[in-house]
Amino acid sequence: MVLQGQPCGRARLHVLSTHVSADQISFDVAMLATPHIDGYAGATRANWQAYCDRHGYEFTCWREAVLEDMHLIWSKIELMRRHMREMTADWLVVVDADTLVNKPERTLAELVLAHPGKDFLISEDCSRRFGVPLPLGLRGVVSARTLRPPNCGFMMIRASDFGQRFLDEWLENGRGKFSHIADVFPREQWVLWMSLFREQRDRIAVLGPEIMRMGNQPTLDRFTDWSDAFVLHDKRLPGCDSLTVEDLPLRS
Repeated sequence: MVLQGQPCGRARLHVLSTHVSADQISFDVAMLATPHIDGYAGATRANWQAYCDRHGYEFTCWREAVLEDMHLIWSKIELMRRHMREMTADWLVVVDADTLVNKPERTLAELVLAHPGKDFLISEDCSRRFGVPLPLGLRGVVSARTLRPPNCGFMMIRASDFGQRFLDEWLENGRGKFSHIADVFPREQWVLWMSLFREQRDRIAVLGPEIMRMGNQPTLDRFTDWSDAFVLHDKRLPGCDSLTVEDLPLRS
């Protein structure tokens, strides 16, 4: 597959240049959070909304599934496809409902500028212990052919022809060539590992300690320093009820 990287929608040529400042790059941020997870997602939505308000980003919360023939998580990919066709911002950022901003003073543009020439930025499917990334599972290592496979909890994709085609093919792969794993956990992530991540590796940056995973190993979590992480992906959150934004981040 050949994916071109030309801008779509309004002119975005400035974001393809290496000589661009942070305030020239615009972002839409989105989250899929259906009503049945409002017990914790209400707090993380508020956290992301406050962050976006602070930096002038547009925040959208998708509240319902839009694909009847696939698992709920695939609606996230379809909603990304739809949003990109209508958006005017330079980048689409999609976050899971169990993520939260830990360093609200930081900007999303910092991540883009730290990875010049990349069109898709994504968090790693690892937990970090004493600075070392440890893969969360063997399946990701084997399927993605790397010790740092990507995790779909935090994604940034450039609004361009490349981005549109990338999302189109991701969904097509889930319905076609890789339909046999599209409903097997981790579903859209496994399809990504097996296809586009391999094919478009030079256009993808896997983020490191900027986005940190927590909650998988409570004992080790007590000895892990999360204080400098930009975003936390906290797997304890789905087990919480009636959280408020003031409860975030959860204590280790």
